[in-house]
Amino acid sequence: MKKSLLLFASITLAGSILAACGSEETSSKPKEEEKVAEEAKTEDKAQSEAFVLEETAGAKQVADYKAMMDELNKMKENQEVDWDLVESTYQKELKAVTGDLDTFIASGINAGKSGELEQNVARQLIDKGTQAYFYAKQKELHGEVGTALEAGDQAKAEGTFEELKHVLSEVIIPTAEKRDGYYELTGEDSLVENIQNGLKLQEEALASKNAADFNVYKQITDKSVYRSYYLAANSYAEKIAAAVKEGKTDETELMIMQTEALGFYQAIKGSLSGGNEEAANKLQVLFDFSQTKAATINPEEVSNLFAQAFIGKITGYHEKAGKTLEAGDTANARVQAMEGIVFMKDIELVLNNKLGEEKTAELLDNGQKWYEAITAENAEEAATHSGAIVPVLSGVVK
Repeated sequence: MKKSLLLFASITLAGSILAACGSEETSSKPKEEEKVAEEAKTEDKAQSEAFVLEETAGAKQVADYKAMMDELNKMKENQEVDWDLVESTYQKELKAVTGDLDTFIASGINAGKSGELEQNVARQLIDKGTQAYFYAKQKELHGEVGTALEAGDQAKAEGTFEELKHVLSEVIIPTAEKRDGYYELTGEDSLVENIQNGLKLQEEALASKNAADFNVYKQITDKSVYRSYYLAANSYAEKIAAAVKEGKTDETELMIMQTEALGFYQAIKGSLSGGNEEAANKLQVLFDFSQTKAATINPEEVSNLFAQAFIGKITGYHEKAGKTLEAGDTANARVQAMEGIVFMKDIELVLNNKLGEEKTAELLDNGQKWYEAITAENAEEAATHSGAIVPVLSGVVK
């Protein structure tokens, strides 16, 4: 029977918390130390009370994104869009921070404003390009929380975590819900459940001021979000093929879906290049309507290209985690191992299709045992479990 990654993560963290509690019970602080600790706690609370979510950069960016989309969505009702308002709203909080995605988003604004592109195609460039930015934003906020926690700045860590949760709940989780619906993902397979479970585990680590656990469990949240963007892009390749099969050949309608795939893909293409650059570049070409006719997209090819890139990343983490553990850095080895197993969970649908559910469940089970061995600093056992995973995955893409 397949073990639940959700359950596995919960049990592991619970064990670490219980261990911490046990060590506290066997020690007694001098009264002076208790007084200092209490004063620090009071100061942290005062700083936390001063935190205003609406004033954070993330909250302002979310508000402007929603304002842009409210205006752009007028076209759904055949109402005229105020493109100047869209442009000025984008420039308030988003333009300066979107980095490489600015060209992508700005091209949608300019093309919509000038009429160079069909309005709905332009809308998707803006919408999905900005959603790709929010993937980078949540990663940035994860890093800031971890840094503050390691530095002992509990108030900053907690405030930034609230900002992170806001970005996830307002922008990313609604998208994950759509993927859950399309792929019929429920329970331990649900993207939303895994994101929320990751956040719960992170919050517990944050409350106990355990930076090591926080950094491990943020991988559940982040890589589940990553899976949402991957499945979004992949689903549009499937939808295009289904539409063509049904005889729906309107180029604009197909291009709109292709643009949605392209926008979502921007969030993860750089990362996937680290797994298989050739496959990642090919996906970019397929999703780009200026290079590929939507009607020619083959969803099986898209799925295989994604699998190649994901498996390249997973096998890379197996190599990294082993070397990191040998170097004596268990904390980072745990992080790398967790990344490896959640990435494997990300392509579970592909593995089920290629290997069957039983073999896939066995791989995921070995992945959890591999992580446990690394956590226990047992390099030999970890290598054994890794040896039962990597050759099988490599065989999937040969």
